[in-house]
Amino acid sequence: MDTNLVDPNNHVPEATPDDAWDDGDGLHPNFNAAATVLPPRRVLTENSPSGAEVSARGRDNKGLRIDSKTPRRGTDDAGSQQIEVQQIGGNIIRLDPETPLVARAQRHHAFHERPTRIEQKPSQVGEGHEWGHSRKHPVRWMLGAGLGVATVIIVTMLLLPTINKPNALRQGQDGPTMVQEEEIEGMKALNEMLVRQPEAEQLFRKFASSMIATEIHTIVRDAKRLEPLIREHFRPGLISKAWIPPDDTQWSVFDAGDVQYGILEGRLPNFMKFSAYLVFSESNLLLDWKATTCYGSATFSELEKKQGDPSEIRAAIAPAGFYTAVFPETEFSSYQFTSQDGNKSIWCYARLGSAAGDGLSKLFQTGEIIETSLAPQKVTLRLESGPEGALPNQWLIAEMLHKDWITPNKIK
Repeated sequence: MDTNLVDPNNHVPEATPDDAWDDGDGLHPNFNAAATVLPPRRVLTENSPSGAEVSARGRDNKGLRIDSKTPRRGTDDAGSQQIEVQQIGGNIIRLDPETPLVARAQRHHAFHERPTRIEQKPSQVGEGHEWGHSRKHPVRWMLGAGLGVATVIIVTMLLLPTINKPNALRQGQDGPTMVQEEEIEGMKALNEMLVRQPEAEQLFRKFASSMIATEIHTIVRDAKRLEPLIREHFRPGLISKAWIPPDDTQWSVFDAGDVQYGILEGRLPNFMKFSAYLVFSESNLLLDWKATTCYGSATFSELEKKQGDPSEIRAAIAPAGFYTAVFPETEFSSYQFTSQDGNKSIWCYARLGSAAGDGLSKLFQTGEIIETSLAPQKVTLRLESGPEGALPNQWLIAEMLHKDWITPNKIK
């Protein structure tokens, strides 16, 4: 801040009677005028190098400097400005290395002649520029190789009798004889039945589409003996006469000892499964009515209530583990007897050691090492009522009439 500059428009106003500058006693009752000291007025010293104002107390008194330390430039120096210029020369001082540089050796050029190419034999040519190219062999070599192979084969054939002579049969020793294969009983009938699926399908169509019982007498096995049963349980018009069995219909043939039969399995137009049993008799196929209809002397609805005639029941049987005090595990084998449609079932028990128990156990034995099979098997049973205290749906197996649902000829 320059204190020498005077602004004529900025002056100190004159003191008024109300100012407390000269009259300090009126400010406050406890005001002491003797204790109030004003700072001394600043004066400009002539010997000051910077021309700054100092306190009137002296130079030795260190007070607060307000002005800059830089001396002000005079009015004469306003047009000229002194600039100090230092010139640097263009010469560069280089330092010599402590160790002198090694002189490079001069390069000498020498001429080397190309080596002479050595021609190799064809048999010694290895992988190189000829790799991958087939070589043609002389025709004479190929003919000689073929002639040599043919000679070896001819000589070997001529020596075969001499080589086999020690192993030839001695004089008087029996030679190999032709064994006449015995014809298996019933095999001829099975072979004939295998190709008769179209005939089996035609017979089943006639049976399922018939409207009266007499229409099927000519195609049913033992029709005269079964006529009363057929009339009683006849179900007319299961399918239309224009129905054709689907392509996935299966035809299988079996041998039951004294009877050869086939099973035609498929689905009806209402998607219900059917199993038609046909017997081969006197070069003709006949439909087994009982097996096809799964005939039973009593229905499963009756058997569940311990009613009906249980003398001939056809269904699927499988081992079970349901035992009671009346049928203990130590005396009986437990089985589940399920109807053809699979909707109803009863519990059946075979006494251990009985003919029925042994016959049923053989159906589920698959081997000495393999465990017992639990797959259901088709059987025809004769049942008896259980002892006192048995449940209504618990029956005793009196006899296994035969395996599967078709009746053999010997017990027909």
